[in-house]
Amino acid sequence: MQEQRTRPRRELFGSGGSGGGGFGNIFGGSTDSGRMATVHHGLLTENLPVAGMTVAEVRRRFADRLDLDPRSTAQIDGNDVSNDTIVRSGQLLMFTRNSGEKGRGIGAKLL
Repeated sequence: MQEQRTRPRRELFGSGGSGGGGFGNIFGGSTDSGRMATVHHGLLTENLPVAGMTVAEVRRRFADRLDLDPRSTAQIDGNDVSNDTIVRSGQLLMFTRNSGEKGRGIGAKLL
């Protein structure tokens, strides 16, 4: 019976210089992992170089890309924060709207 040896995944694909067994940056540019944070709104989630920016700066810079509503509530790691809060590396910044707010303030009030 012939023995088969399988290579570990990291040997098959290479470490990409990241040391973590992934592909590294396949597009050749440098990644500034010290500035990365996760930004989430609705169905959109991205790792972006926003560490060191205020919530207001993130909101302004990525409003179109993430379809951000200026009235949405900002949360970092599950806690409500103000627009002048600074985002740190590795944090999760979420922009949320309360359920049922879509038409709030428009039209007559129902009793």
